[in-house]
Amino acid sequence: MHARNFPLSRTLGLIALGGGLALSGARAADPAAAVDSFPTFESYVKVSGYAPWIAGDRAAAAQHTGFPNAGAFGLEDLFLTKDLSNDTNLTVKAKALEGAEDYLAQFDLTSNNLGSAEVGYKRYRIFYDGVGGFFPLSNTFLLMSPEARHVDRGAFWIDLKLARPNAPVFTLSYRNEIRSGEKASSEWGLVVNPLATVVNGALVGNAAPANTVAIAPNLAQLAEHHQILEGGMTADLGKTTETLKGTLEWVDNVDTRYYTRYTGSRVIADTPTNVLDDQESVHTRSFHVLNQTETRLGDKLTLETGLSYSHLTGKDGGQWITPAFNAGANAVFSAATAGNIFANPKVDDVVGNLLLKYVPTADWRAEAGFRQEYNVIADAGGFYTTSVATGAKTLAPSSITTANDVTYSHETDHVSTPEVSLEYLGISRVSLYASADDRINRGHQHWINPYAAVTTTGTGVVTTASAPIGNIFFQQANQDQENAKVGANWNASAALTLRIEIFHNDHVNRFIGANDLVGTGSYGALYAIGYKLDGIRSTLIWKPLPVLTFTSAYQPQAGDLAVTANAVNGGLGTESPSGKIRIQSFSETVDWNPIKQFYAQGSVNVVYNYVQTAYPTVVVSATSPIPPPFHNANNNYVVGSALAGFVLDKRDDAQLQLNGQQANNYNRWIAAGGVPYGATYLMESATIGLKHKFSDRLFGEAKAGYLRSTDGTNNGLTNYHGPLAYAALTFAL
Repeated sequence: MHARNFPLSRTLGLIALGGGLALSGARAADPAAAVDSFPTFESYVKVSGYAPWIAGDRAAAAQHTGFPNAGAFGLEDLFLTKDLSNDTNLTVKAKALEGAEDYLAQFDLTSNNLGSAEVGYKRYRIFYDGVGGFFPLSNTFLLMSPEARHVDRGAFWIDLKLARPNAPVFTLSYRNEIRSGEKASSEWGLVVNPLATVVNGALVGNAAPANTVAIAPNLAQLAEHHQILEGGMTADLGKTTETLKGTLEWVDNVDTRYYTRYTGSRVIADTPTNVLDDQESVHTRSFHVLNQTETRLGDKLTLETGLSYSHLTGKDGGQWITPAFNAGANAVFSAATAGNIFANPKVDDVVGNLLLKYVPTADWRAEAGFRQEYNVIADAGGFYTTSVATGAKTLAPSSITTANDVTYSHETDHVSTPEVSLEYLGISRVSLYASADDRINRGHQHWINPYAAVTTTGTGVVTTASAPIGNIFFQQANQDQENAKVGANWNASAALTLRIEIFHNDHVNRFIGANDLVGTGSYGALYAIGYKLDGIRSTLIWKPLPVLTFTSAYQPQAGDLAVTANAVNGGLGTESPSGKIRIQSFSETVDWNPIKQFYAQGSVNVVYNYVQTAYPTVVVSATSPIPPPFHNANNNYVVGSALAGFVLDKRDDAQLQLNGQQANNYNRWIAAGGVPYGATYLMESATIGLKHKFSDRLFGEAKAGYLRSTDGTNNGLTNYHGPLAYAALTFAL
């Protein structure tokens, strides 16, 4: 299948607005800054305004660029530093952009003989486009009303440090974070296939794919609160530096998802209904203690140790309500898929590690470490489900069956991670290095199928039933994650630098159930998944001329996915390897500075990335290969940019910038067998800017540009385009 992904869409928006029009701040690097007469202010204030004139899908533009369509104005950046005495300094940072809802207030007080204190608050907004999927076979596209959504994130913090000369350093910090608002989710809901034939409120035939398409937009409402209190101490005890830390955390989240299932349906059995898909409340309390030491055992040997313990308890709740049409009662029944959820998770985790650093000569460096972790994760809880009794003609209480389901789980992990690294500097202009680590987890899992322990019918009859043996599972969960790399850096000359690294990753997750251990019943099963990936990271920096630099990077990667299963869960044990990963990434950047008054830079990044799974056939038996309705997962794209900066005179600089990104991975015909994932889009921007110095204490900036996006994935229904303008004044304080 195609995996829909916009890996760099938000990046492009930030490039387009950050490099050309963005509210990027007066301290951003300017290509001509080193040769023009623009000063660097120690303290300053910058006010700015940003105005777009977007036509088309304005919500999509806000999501991709990260900036509001109504514009923004206000205090973009304030930086103030002042010496209060010979050894005490105060720094103030602030931002207040109306429209973007981007605010910052930060105060830093530092004393060379006492320590420091920092107090701050920030808030910013993330924009979302409330749309669902596009069904190309009937050109069906669904969106929310209103379409534009957003989530606000905020944080308040206090950091205190007591650092007197020749004394232990003490730290105390508190952080209070929130996330609230609404965002679109890709967990889309079902709609009746628009191509399905409906007669008298009933489906006739079976229009692919199976009369339903998952394209209805899903709304996630967030209300999250996270608090962290941490204290620490660092002290030098002879040849040992010791650090102690203690942390308390509080998490209080209530998140809910809503969507309308079968929007606009004419089918009686699939009437439009509002679904409370997933309402979850999470309340956890945890503490964490950490001790770290670094001991110098001599001029050549250093030992580092660490020991930590974490404990978490929680109380979770919520409900899943899924309305469904009941033919007998001829009405919609709001079934509780899981009502009155309650759970009490508990986690205990202990980690210890040792790291030995050895420097026998100036040319050799070696490290060997070992990390040991043990954790226990336990949970117990329950919920109720509801259903309509077979043959019921009404939705009266006597016809509703309620099942109270209880569940528990218990997991342990015992993780050992050895690691080694080696570096050699004995060859002139060359450094060689290598490292390897292996994360070995031997875990055990025990849980019960959560359905049907006590059943209460609407007539008041209570039936108690113990969980059948086939619903109790014991399973070993073993993981092996091997990683290795070897590389070299060669500084051949001032004009040539070459860096090459070869890496290998081999990850396997293997689950072995009781049936594989003792051959009885369905107590879990053999199931192994993993991948092997090999690749090269290479970078070449070449300066044929002092004013010209080429930076080239090439990263090929290739590997296999593996899935092995046994007959208990439907596998044949011959499905490995089940897929292939192939990635080719190339980037080139050219920097040219022929004269002091001109600077140019161009870059391009090309990525070919696909995952081959079951395509072109799926073997379900030795004699019946079946062609599937999906192809490989492609994620190929090209990103390019060009920048030129000019010094016009002693008071004026100019800048031109072009950006673009394109992908073409969408195959609409896959919709015949499912949702056609994959992305096809083109995003472009062009900007021109002018910077003018009014005086030694005041300069201004003005930028104008044009932004365009075409999205073939949604048949152009989320396209947008339009000009943008930005202006700013920076004053020295």
